[in-house]
Amino acid sequence: MKIYVMQLAFVSAIALWAGYAEAQTIPPPCERYITAVNICGADLVRLEETTKPEKAASARASMNDTVKTLTSGMREVVRRKGVDEAAKLCASPAFSSQMIPQITNMMTMLSTGDAASEGCQDAYGRLVLPTLTQ
Repeated sequence: MKIYVMQLAFVSAIALWAGYAEAQTIPPPCERYITAVNICGADLVRLEETTKPEKAASARASMNDTVKTLTSGMREVVRRKGVDEAAKLCASPAFSSQMIPQITNMMTMLSTGDAASEGCQDAYGRLVLPTLTQ
């Protein structure tokens, strides 16, 4: 499973935008990404536990690191630029175009294993549907 590649992609996306971010509150447009990664990531770990139990602990640690890195990166953007600017950034087509494919890759892996939970599907839908109207 390519969780390490996804972690690098999430870190890269946040690093590109870290220069754009006062408060520690993560605005809803940004929180949607964290929620999707967190819920779908948990589903990926469960899939790994089923299909490759020997790699499950590593997958869990990697996914936890990914969620922590994504969350801290978004908090840093908020700290530097404020909640409103962070929300605009997370809602922008440029940001979405970098993040959505990564989460889509997660969904693809989950779909091939019929392992995407309803929570993951809902979180992904809340993420993707707003971008379709941009």
